[in-house]
Amino acid sequence: MLLSDKDHNRRFPLRMLFALLLVVPTVNALGDKEVAELGEKCEAAREVALAPIREQRVQACIEQKLRQPDHCRRYYETYGNVTMRGGVRPVVGYFYDLPECVEWIDAREALRVSRSRN
Repeated sequence: MLLSDKDHNRRFPLRMLFALLLVVPTVNALGDKEVAELGEKCEAAREVALAPIREQRVQACIEQKLRQPDHCRRYYETYGNVTMRGGVRPVVGYFYDLPECVEWIDAREALRVSRSRN
């Protein structure tokens, strides 16, 4: 018997829930140390991705001769990191969508949720 599109769409959430139940126990098994290690891997991957962008920005700054080269280097050394807008609202940094960072964010959230249940 063929499933209609309607039946398929109704079963999709159940399939997703089942898939999540298979994944979540492995994520919940991570502790503080493992989550911290994932965070370090994420930041290392972000630094690799951000390095050429930062260098381009520094070079453009130096070429425009609006600032001293040392100022340009200091100014762009944290380009792409999380910052605070108006000292209140965080501005999300770049490259947190890398696989290493997604894994870290998911593990951190799973650890937070597991602690709230205890």
